[in-house]
Amino acid sequence: MKQIHDFAVKWCDKFRDQNINYIELVDHYMADDCDALGFEMDFGHAFSEKYGNVANNHEALDRIIADVTDIPLLGSAIYSQWRYFNHWAYTGAEILEPKNRAWFILALSRLALLSGENPFIFQGTLKKIRIVSNNICYGPMPESDEEVEQHLTINNEGRVWFSGYNFGRCGERYEKARSKNFKIDKSAADKLFSAIAVYFGNEYTEIFATDIGDWIMELTNTEGVTYKFRGSLCADFDYEGTDLSDLVRDTVGIDDLYVFDGNCKPDVINKITLDYHRVTKIKPGQKPENADWEFVTWDYTEQLTIDRATETLEHIQNIGTGCKVSRKYEIKGGIESLLENFDAEDLFAHIEGNPDDVIDTPNETKDYTITIEYEKNPRRTITGSYDKNGLPEDFVDFAETVFDFIRFYGLGEILDPSVYGKAKRRKSEYIFCSVIFDEGYKSYYYLTEDDSIEIGDFVLVPAGKDNHEAVVEVVNIEYFDEENVPLPVEKTKRIIRKCTDEDFDLLQN
Repeated sequence: MKQIHDFAVKWCDKFRDQNINYIELVDHYMADDCDALGFEMDFGHAFSEKYGNVANNHEALDRIIADVTDIPLLGSAIYSQWRYFNHWAYTGAEILEPKNRAWFILALSRLALLSGENPFIFQGTLKKIRIVSNNICYGPMPESDEEVEQHLTINNEGRVWFSGYNFGRCGERYEKARSKNFKIDKSAADKLFSAIAVYFGNEYTEIFATDIGDWIMELTNTEGVTYKFRGSLCADFDYEGTDLSDLVRDTVGIDDLYVFDGNCKPDVINKITLDYHRVTKIKPGQKPENADWEFVTWDYTEQLTIDRATETLEHIQNIGTGCKVSRKYEIKGGIESLLENFDAEDLFAHIEGNPDDVIDTPNETKDYTITIEYEKNPRRTITGSYDKNGLPEDFVDFAETVFDFIRFYGLGEILDPSVYGKAKRRKSEYIFCSVIFDEGYKSYYYLTEDDSIEIGDFVLVPAGKDNHEAVVEVVNIEYFDEENVPLPVEKTKRIIRKCTDEDFDLLQN
């Protein structure tokens, strides 16, 4: 078992190594190890007979890997899959493709777990974290003064050691460009250590890519056992809604750390504040005698604030002295979704501007200030005249998106006549719904016994002489007793039911 365990760990490390040459993976070394352990090369037949089409499909293997308990069978599958790339593949380099690496990592990790303690799942109490992130990837050679590698070490007392290395002359030897040693708050360190220990104490999905940099992490527990992890600089590790790369950056206070994701995720908008200011000079019909002014000035402002941190959207109108109107929307998850509609890089990036010969409105000015606060980039402020050419070119899309968001929540029901003006139906009364057909203006009465139908609902009704089914919108609901019905009950058609998505699809087809 120890030999099998050592085999699984050794080869899993090789497949995790982003800098390995494919020759080291397809040469005869694995065959020698598999033969010594008694694994058979059967082209994956036995494994496929038991688990289906998983012998060369990493996604399918991932779905069933937890059910695999037969060590010789799994070893045989690994041997057979390796033999394909060693002997039959068009080129052995195909073994480096992410999907193929993923297959071997899954299988070998499971073999390591079955044959002993899984070295790829952290256990114990975390004492020290060491992360080496290398940003070298395929593409132009970095400049000699370009930072390409970072070393970060943190211990459970809050001590931090950081070094950044430049590419140097032709990359022959990296040159240390910066370093700092400092201490962070113990509670902040504890929070980070807890998140890292829990996340890497469970199985997780690793992403391997061959065209970007990589990271290597060592987690050492209080007993001195070190667990190694590695992956590509595109990892999106989420722990209870917090990105682990961001948590490391925030905890140590170094914004440009590569950590696990390369710090290359697009920036996000945290807050947008739009201030609108209109000044109008009004010439009164009459003014007091001896007055030394000619105009009355109306100074009007509005402010719209969308804030990710407080999960609020607030709209304030300062109509005049002593006259202020405000409305605040606190929508958990909704404000974040609203801000995600806007691209941090492109929002309000282009303004056409007014030509020099525009004619200003007499006695009136309209100006705006837009302030955008980002997760990474510094705050940006935009000012200008509040008109089509003075505003950013994409302001129309922004305004429509925000207006649709506000309109969705409406003004409530407390002053809605369709709510306070609706009487409860008596058992003896009939329900008459006024409906309109698509693109129609005239309404028609239909009967129903469904009290759940409301104004604005779409319902299915029989229409025309042939009573074909049609979708109509309910625009009014009234109750009548038998003596006051607007149409004879026996001659009035009845609503079939409320519309479903399937009804819409069928009628469109």
